[in-house]
Amino acid sequence: MNNLIVSKFMFSILTAFFCLSLMVIYLPIIVMMIFSFNSGKYQTLPFREPTFEWYVALIADSSFINSFLTSLMMASLASVFATILGFLAAYAFSKAKVPAHALLFGIVICPLVIPMILIGIGMRLQIVSLGIEPALWLVLLGQTLYVLPLAVINLKNRIDKIPQSMEEAAISLGSSRLKSIILILAPICAPSLFATLLLTFTFSFDEFVIAYFLTNFEITLPIRIWTSLVTGFEPKINAAGTAVFIFSLTLGLIAQFILLFKQSDLSEYRTQ
Repeated sequence: MNNLIVSKFMFSILTAFFCLSLMVIYLPIIVMMIFSFNSGKYQTLPFREPTFEWYVALIADSSFINSFLTSLMMASLASVFATILGFLAAYAFSKAKVPAHALLFGIVICPLVIPMILIGIGMRLQIVSLGIEPALWLVLLGQTLYVLPLAVINLKNRIDKIPQSMEEAAISLGSSRLKSIILILAPICAPSLFATLLLTFTFSFDEFVIAYFLTNFEITLPIRIWTSLVTGFEPKINAAGTAVFIFSLTLGLIAQFILLFKQSDLSEYRTQ
């Protein structure tokens, strides 16, 4: 009886903590989204009449559009490179007998637990010591390294569940290792590859710290938003934040849906 009471009490405490955490995370975003439709120039109550004025102003601002296109290009390239490299690394960790497997795998995924500020500062100091000027290609390199661990983990989980016999059968019939990877392994992993592409794109598109330290004049969208907040608040910042949040959330949900569909598809495959 006492254990039941304690369990219910702990459940209530954890539920309250979970709800409080959601409120702390999402309440500012909800407020931002609401005020993006407010005709007033300042985020103060009372709320004035609804308007799309700030979204129109956002689209008309060439600096926002250029920074959006820059972020789009960087995120697209970084996600493609990270997915390809992640697939190859995941295959090596899953199927090949790599010496010091655990150590190497830990090194590959360690950027996930290292604060981004340390990675950004470290890369900036390194390029300065080498006499290299900050540029977009360095941002691309940094963001690829940033999202690569995510790609490796996602794809390794998928490759681990593919029977080794499928690849061995192809090789025994005369196929090369590379051909079996391209024609057998890659198509099976296609949903995971696409989901990984979307996830890494989302993380790279929203990334701020690496882009801030590794570029000077060609800024990404997160840097453009941050600059506007530092130099003086503009109402269209709410519109920009809302658009970025919805864009990133949509891609993330699509990626998660694909991953869930992939898992169920794998279960069906195993039962056949």
